Amino acid sequence: MRKLLLVFFIIFQSCSQISNRFAPKIGVIEINSVKDNALKIKIDVETSEGADAYIQYWTYTNTAQTDSVISYSLISREKNLHHFMLVDVNLNTKYNFNVVVQKKSLKRNSKTYDFSTTRKIPWVPYYRNTDSISNVKFDGYLHFHSRQIPGYLFITNGEGKLASYYKNEDNFKVSKWTNRETLLGILSNDTLHFTNGKKIIEYDKFGNTLLEIETGKDNIEHSFHHEVDLDENGNVMTLVYNERIMDLSAVGGTKTDTIKGDGILVLNHKKEVVWEWSVFDVMNPLDDKTILKSKKDWLHANSLFKDKQGDYYVSFRNISQIWKINGKTGKLIWKLGGTDGDFIMPEDAVFSGQHNIRINENNELVLLDNGNLRFKPGFKQASNRIKMLDINAGSQSRLLTISLDTIQMKAKAKDIVPFPKKYFTHSQGSAEYINDSLVVFCSTNTNRIVFTNKNGNVLGNMPLEYSTYRVQYLKALYDTSYVK
Repeated sequence: MRKLLLVFFIIFQSCSQISNRFAPKIGVIEINSVKDNALKIKIDVETSEGADAYIQYWTYTNTAQTDSVISYSLISREKNLHHFMLVDVNLNTKYNFNVVVQKKSLKRNSKTYDFSTTRKIPWVPYYRNTDSISNVKFDGYLHFHSRQIPGYLFITNGEGKLASYYKNEDNFKVSKWTNRETLLGILSNDTLHFTNGKKIIEYDKFGNTLLEIETGKDNIEHSFHHEVDLDENGNVMTLVYNERIMDLSAVGGTKTDTIKGDGILVLNHKKEVVWEWSVFDVMNPLDDKTILKSKKDWLHANSLFKDKQGDYYVSFRNISQIWKINGKTGKLIWKLGGTDGDFIMPEDAVFSGQHNIRINENNELVLLDNGNLRFKPGFKQASNRIKMLDINAGSQSRLLTISLDTIQMKAKAKDIVPFPKKYFTHSQGSAEYINDSLVVFCSTNTNRIVFTNKNGNVLGNMPLEYSTYRVQYLKALYDTSYVK
């Protein structure tokens, strides 16, 4: 039996040597840092013609160097000159790496090389207390931005370490990691307005600019606000401001009053209008008894979502209401919440000043209920600002999941995660599950990213130097299923 095993071993070794001899070859490997970004590493590799290649790189997690965490680049296919950009590295870290090259069933690994990232980077407005999230490790990443000039987009890993950042000389008002693994942002050159700007920019994951859309150019007249994303076809969809001059003399106004309303604008990457909609298409301002007070910011749309059926959901903060809009005709399908909603709602499902709406995989509506009493249905707003702030002192923000029965027109609170009152955010913000037992809450008004369990008990938090509009959980930066 021992002799038979030895024969098998020799045969295996011989086949391996033959296989390796015919495997695609690896030539020059060149590694470089990237100008103006300390967390990107560029690696260029020469190989045999028509080969596939990728980088595998790792850090050791113990001093004995027996345990490691392995990461992978994107795969480069059927070339002889491959350009890689590593976009998931940490500061002050030594990495070992191999180039893996393959053609059909033949594969070759390069020798092991190493590189080290810089200890410090030029100032970026991201701060994490070393022990602030020691109990909150998770798989995946978080995306958020910093609202100041210059502006920054950030991606952090499950340990809270900065994995990637992107800088723009303008101010990011809103940003979004898209279904095509790109980053979208609304930009402005001021820091006064929270969420509106006159420019949309799209980056790929390596920081290359893919698209720029600007108000006043390319026949686009509207300014953008609160939301930007890609739909299932890769079109850019965003909320825009629509202004109408109307005769409000019948309700005590003038014959030329300007009303600032909201709309939806969908653009392709040629900057052509694919679809548009306006709140004025489905609602008459004269039907609003408070129009003279609200005309400067009539309904205040703050969130947009498109479902798999092609219909749109829009959140309106000033009336604590969510509308469903037919994605073809633009007709109003239903209204949820507020004082004239179409659904019967129990008290625990009533939301106010909400943000960050979407439909989950169970066809349930998920949102951040800011709990802003100034916009609570039926609440009469005080005229004195100090009193208004006092009213919100006892308020509480929640992650709220609502199931909707569109036959009997009933709404039910399916899941509620109440956040500590000290992290109450009266405007902006977001909340979502990272996994079944971990929730991430963006408390914009307290400059915090807060982690809780499903009962709302705090597990940790990341203090931010500047506020961010929302935080978004990312399962992965790109697909690495090609690794066998």
